Amino acid sequence: MEKLRRSIDGFRLLEPLEWILLFLYAANGRVSSRIHLQKGLFILSRHIDELRNIIEFDAYRMGPWSEEVSDALENAILNGFASESRGMIVLTEYGFAKAKVLWDKLSEKYRKILLDVARFVNAMSRDELLLYIYTVYGYSEKSDVINELLAKRREIATNIFLKGLISIELASKIAGEPVPKFIEYLKKRGIKPFTAEVNDIEEAGKL
Repeated sequence: MEKLRRSIDGFRLLEPLEWILLFLYAANGRVSSRIHLQKGLFILSRHIDELRNIIEFDAYRMGPWSEEVSDALENAILNGFASESRGMIVLTEYGFAKAKVLWDKLSEKYRKILLDVARFVNAMSRDELLLYIYTVYGYSEKSDVINELLAKRREIATNIFLKGLISIELASKIAGEPVPKFIEYLKKRGIKPFTAEVNDIEEAGKL
């Protein structure tokens, strides 16, 4: 399928492979897994219309998944831009050089979004990231891990909250409990139910 061509920050629309390089660059050159890469680009697509126009995500076994991203990653590895070891995706020196050229052409707005999303995604474990995605965005209809995650959602929500990544409001939503009940649970665990200073990536401020 021919990609739609439009301008982004004054130059051509980027391809999926180039978005992968930019995301890895923003993530200090590495992400923990293919799931982290896929979910990172999915979250980015909710904030950057140009990315949403060229990459389609569908519900799959592990939440939103894009064949385009999967294929582009294989191309990145094949062409020496990235490598994969024990599941971790890492930019090569060649990939860093390519990514920096792309990065330097981006506006501060896009750089900030990339940095915020990369930091957010890299700070989470697989289970934390998946439950966050399922709670905030959905895409759980084909999941084969959703029940396992929901069985420990309060613990997962607490872990994400303690990392300072989300507010108490979003943490309670992920836990599946009203805010007062979740706060009471935190107090019983000796955790001060403060509101996280870091802004939530998506809907937390609207809850």
